[in-house]
Amino acid sequence: MEEEGDQEELIPASSLARGAPSARRPRIASVDLSAALSRLAVPGELHERRDGHLRCTACAHRCVLTDGRVGACGVREGRDGGVVAPFGYIARRYVRAVETNTIYHVEPGSKSLTFGMYGCDLRCPYCHNWRLSQALREDVAGEAPIPMTAEALVDEALLAGCRVVCAAYNEPMIAAEWVRAVFEIAKARGLRTMVVSDGNTTPEALAYLRPSTDVFRVDLKGFAPEHYKALGGRIEPVLEAIAEARRLGYWVEVVTLVVPGFNDDAAGLRGLAKKLVAIDPALPWHLNAFQPRYKMADRPAMHPELLVSVAGSAFARGLSFVYVGNVTGTFQELEHTRCPRCHVTVVERKNFTTTENRLDGDACRGCGERIPGLFS
Repeated sequence: MEEEGDQEELIPASSLARGAPSARRPRIASVDLSAALSRLAVPGELHERRDGHLRCTACAHRCVLTDGRVGACGVREGRDGGVVAPFGYIARRYVRAVETNTIYHVEPGSKSLTFGMYGCDLRCPYCHNWRLSQALREDVAGEAPIPMTAEALVDEALLAGCRVVCAAYNEPMIAAEWVRAVFEIAKARGLRTMVVSDGNTTPEALAYLRPSTDVFRVDLKGFAPEHYKALGGRIEPVLEAIAEARRLGYWVEVVTLVVPGFNDDAAGLRGLAKKLVAIDPALPWHLNAFQPRYKMADRPAMHPELLVSVAGSAFARGLSFVYVGNVTGTFQELEHTRCPRCHVTVVERKNFTTTENRLDGDACRGCGERIPGLFS
């Protein structure tokens, strides 16, 4: 996944639970990452047989997986006539503010334990977390999976005082079986659960995760087919997944990272706003400014003026909650949540962290209007 914010270095959770494996990258000279992940894989559930072919249904590629063949994600594989999927490990986990997952309408001001794995079904040249998502394509040195049980991961979250467990950093849907195992325990112990996804998934995968998952946060990476073609996907499944997730009852928030020279056309972005309004006018849309990174480290940062203009247009088209992030100065006021009825600020934020919450539960203190989302 691309969008994890451009804040300060994250704080690892490794010191929070005695005896827990370290969350820091293993400092090793070399490891066969593919082989290590293959040893940790277990029989997967997200697949179907159609027209004589075994297809994986974890993402919209719907790869045909014969024995020994690995999917576009790099981690789901055909084996013994079935599909095996990643399970029982993490690559990273950190405890940090829930808002740093670019999710603003879920337990503002609380802490989240966010964990990630390896592999991705897309190839974004500006990925913030490319050491994880692209590790199998880039042959990144010094990476190895950290064996973990779902129970131990949830124990860490509770010990750290978290109210949320989040799967992010790479693409969580390609490890949906493992994510569900973690989330089932987290839900049973009173925690909120969320995935941060590229949205290039299927109705089957969304239905599979829904009983254990509260939030589906989606990176909507462009507005035209050529954007997704450059990243190795298609836009249609992403828009369909956003609508399907809302239909299934997930709380959904959408992030678009605006990249100079890639998807920074104002008219195209306004068109995206229109599509999101048609799905749900209460759906929060985050317009985040690109910062130089990975294979686009030579590009300039995105100036916020275009984002502010598009945000205003999105409000005019009917979206109730539009945010601008990864910016500085007075533009940071566009991180705040305002009541759609009386327009007072109900949640203040700075640098992806809540600084003041003026809600009574989920209601505006000024006029009583309910703010959509998941609030205690």
